[in-house]
Amino acid sequence: MSAQSNLEVLQSVFDSMGDADAVVVHYTDDYVMELPYAHPDGPDRTEGKEAVRERLVGAFKVFRFTLHITEVYPCVDPDLVIAEYTSQGEVIPTGRRYSNRYIGLWRFRDGKVCFTREYLNPEIARAAMAPADG
Repeated sequence: MSAQSNLEVLQSVFDSMGDADAVVVHYTDDYVMELPYAHPDGPDRTEGKEAVRERLVGAFKVFRFTLHITEVYPCVDPDLVIAEYTSQGEVIPTGRRYSNRYIGLWRFRDGKVCFTREYLNPEIARAAMAPADG
């Protein structure tokens, strides 16, 4: 696949945020998602399309957001997309605004995403989910 077609798949993933089934249709069965800084006690890794789908179902009950690509970095390997993107949305239980910045390494195989390593500021998400003072 070409780098452009893989970028189009990534955009489709982002356009599907909020619907776990629509997101994972773009993932291989052996898809792996890594979030190196998601938790204070260490990296977070989820393996397998179904495990990621279940995780997304839960996440979409808490977060409602859109993702917008702000920068794409050319790679020699057309099956690697390195992109910066932002989120805009809310944390459903608290009603607080949620906005974050990300950089992601997205690997593709045969037109589907097979691996993601995503860097974000987890403190922003934790603050948006924290109970209101009072």
